[in-house]
Amino acid sequence: MISKQGGYIARGLAPALTAAAPRRVPLTAGFQLASHDLGDLLGSLGITLFTRERTLVQYVAWSVNAGLLEFLAEHGSATVEEASAGTPLTVRGADALLGVLCALRLVSRSSGGRYSLTAASRDYLIRESPFYLADQLEPVGFPIHDVYLKRRAGLIARIRLRLLGYLPMLRFGTVPRIDNQHARNLAACAAAVRTGEFAHAKRIADIAGGSGVFAIPLLLEYPNKRVVLTELPQALPNIRPILAAHGVEDRVDLRAANVFAFPWDLPACDGIFIGNFLHAFDEQLGLKICREIFRLLPAGGTVWLHEMLWNDTRDGPLITALRHASMVSAGRGGGQRTGAEWMSLLQRAGFVETRVVPTASAFALITARKPHGP
Repeated sequence: MISKQGGYIARGLAPALTAAAPRRVPLTAGFQLASHDLGDLLGSLGITLFTRERTLVQYVAWSVNAGLLEFLAEHGSATVEEASAGTPLTVRGADALLGVLCALRLVSRSSGGRYSLTAASRDYLIRESPFYLADQLEPVGFPIHDVYLKRRAGLIARIRLRLLGYLPMLRFGTVPRIDNQHARNLAACAAAVRTGEFAHAKRIADIAGGSGVFAIPLLLEYPNKRVVLTELPQALPNIRPILAAHGVEDRVDLRAANVFAFPWDLPACDGIFIGNFLHAFDEQLGLKICREIFRLLPAGGTVWLHEMLWNDTRDGPLITALRHASMVSAGRGGGQRTGAEWMSLLQRAGFVETRVVPTASAFALITARKPHGP
């Protein structure tokens, strides 16, 4: 049996242990930033607190079973497209697995986007090596995600993903989903607030703001600011108690809204924040949302995207690679991007003065301004 805190507990003892478990302590004014990076902790454990994540050995086992490593050994190097053509993997499935393998330093990626085995893989994960041990790996046993494989990437995968949506952890706006979102994003959002990037904005719209995980540290740091927080209607009753626990509910204008219902109806704000959200969708939808933000902002207004970034060589960090693999498995066309790719998206939407400001746990603010002139 699994407790609400995520640990295994003996059957029959669950009620007592769960009832005694402490709740999270709310942030207070003058809060201290976390002393350790969450990305380092979770990466070392092989998890990132998302329901589709698997242990690191699982990704390695999938790569071995799909013939991905043997293909690279035979061909020396390959692009994602070539790896897909030579294995049962879809292009996005190959991309997801190669990203994790790169972050684990089992595969290297050239500046031209070609992937090659490292010495560690050649020594231990290729059958022709006398030190081969891949057949002794004992992962938990989850089957490879349907959308990673060509033969499964159709109707069955879509049905399976729809059924997964009925799990409380995956249902938008439920308490388990909001609690999970709050826990995994709070440290990075607190660090983002402390960058000073929000000092000059008086009212900020927080789009798809979840638990208030950004609004809460912002309002604790800046007592004179106000936030317009939009979320799905079913989420609002579960968000209000969290805001109240931190004493900021009177400075948050909670509004029911669907991000995908255009045009948006927002009061005037001099800045718009959208955190850890756009990566879940394809580039076309991301661009449409960025253009809607551009439309709503006044001249000189600021947009902040807060996203977990690939490094410039797109071979790490590990927590980003795992998150990217999770997004591919979701089947919506989403995935993590580099800072340059996010800045390009904002520029295409009309923004200028794009910058990347690192925060914490592989997250960074991608910030830009709406120009004053036409």
